[in-house]
Amino acid sequence: MAATRSTQQSPDPAEGRTRTAKPVRERLLDAADAVLFVDGVPSAPVDRILKHAGASPPSLYTHFGNKEGLLVAALKRRLDVWREEWTAAIADAADDEERLLCLWSATRTYQRVRLTERWCAFSGTAASIDDPTPELQAVLDEETAMLYDRTYEHALPLVGHDTEAARQLSEQLVVVYLGSLALMLRREYEEALTAGERTARTLVRAFGSAHGAQSSR
Repeated sequence: MAATRSTQQSPDPAEGRTRTAKPVRERLLDAADAVLFVDGVPSAPVDRILKHAGASPPSLYTHFGNKEGLLVAALKRRLDVWREEWTAAIADAADDEERLLCLWSATRTYQRVRLTERWCAFSGTAASIDDPTPELQAVLDEETAMLYDRTYEHALPLVGHDTEAARQLSEQLVVVYLGSLALMLRREYEEALTAGERTARTLVRAFGSAHGAQSSR
């Protein structure tokens, strides 16, 4: 499911090679996306990233310090784009139920239009890096916190503002969501997300019925 990338090349006498019109920092971030999150895994060797970017080792060290610095920057970029996409989906949602469940529709748009990924870049990184630096762990924790905080916030009106029920619903929805992303390793992303969304909707309505809450419109 790799995204198609179109690049324009021009001579670079300083390096004796061709280079893309994009700045090297952006090329390295794009290469990290392609090599670490789309076509490979976060543990892929740095030389594959450099080859994909058409960049030299000094350029990576100048902009990011090392491979993990590049990984952190690539994940931060993904997190910013994901937060923007999910925020827009929440704003467009018609009611409380859709504000909670638009997590899945936002992921479809993110995957199809914004930044393609093989499954979940954050889960893949957490699985591949045994001993993350504090900077990397902070990005992973921020993404996790956003999942729990937002699902909890939008679960509250569906369970009559019962905080414990909202916490439980949030926890279960995050499990369903992460399962949807993992299923992308085995099925097409549209099928995986549709299956996850269907499960999540059943779960949300069961919680809502149990607490006698009606979605506001």
